[in-house]
Amino acid sequence: MRLLLLGLAVILSISLSLSAQVPSAGNLTYLTEQFPPYNLRDGGTLQGISVDLLEAMWQRMNVSLNRSAIVLLPWSEGYRRALTENGTVLFSTARLEGREELFKWVGPIGPIRNVLLAKSDSNISIADDSDLTRYKIGAIRDDSAVQMLADRGLEEDRLVLCAEAQSIIEMLQNGSIDAWAYGDTAGLWLISEGGQNPDDFRIAYVLGTLDYYYAFDRNTPEALLLEFQNALDDIKTNKSGDGMSEYERILSHYEPVVQATEI
Repeated sequence: MRLLLLGLAVILSISLSLSAQVPSAGNLTYLTEQFPPYNLRDGGTLQGISVDLLEAMWQRMNVSLNRSAIVLLPWSEGYRRALTENGTVLFSTARLEGREELFKWVGPIGPIRNVLLAKSDSNISIADDSDLTRYKIGAIRDDSAVQMLADRGLEEDRLVLCAEAQSIIEMLQNGSIDAWAYGDTAGLWLISEGGQNPDDFRIAYVLGTLDYYYAFDRNTPEALLLEFQNALDDIKTNKSGDGMSEYERILSHYEPVVQATEI
């Protein structure tokens, strides 16, 4: 009898251990960065399109989490963690060809336009990709804009890479760099938050538009990904009596409040 009980205890212990290792929506680690209007901390609270969508997805999946479970980090730190740690979700993440096999994807969340932001009174002039090498360009390490510049023939060692936006904004303001490669709306919002006037900056060149996704680590089970994708699809497609989906209402809440002059 003692051996039987011991055997049952061992089996139970193994079963509990294995079940604890099975990823679920409730035990994943959710990582994001300051990138408005998709994800941002404003007034001490995390908000933004991607944050609101994720919380709505949890509700549809009956997951007992709210936005307080999301960890806000500098982009490069969150990106490295998502590449190396199991059970992580990084958002909002541009789905680049070079990243396709690094993560599993749920989305799309929405588009992002990467541009080169410059001072309005600067003489920077870029007619095509070949002109990029004439200027000193700042970028966030591991950001999608870095890959887009690389795709245009600009090697990473020609860039000034920083971990956070504020350092790049300061360099752009004092003339240490000629332009900042980043999302247009997010860049202008961060410039405004840093105390600068967005009207003093312009879009010097458009790199292109990408779609944002939730990026899950490669070990995430397909069944769990499907749960998230189905929840997101439901948020997008089901419309209420006023003819709007919850997705459309979330987007309308975050209409851009700053715009840049585009040459």
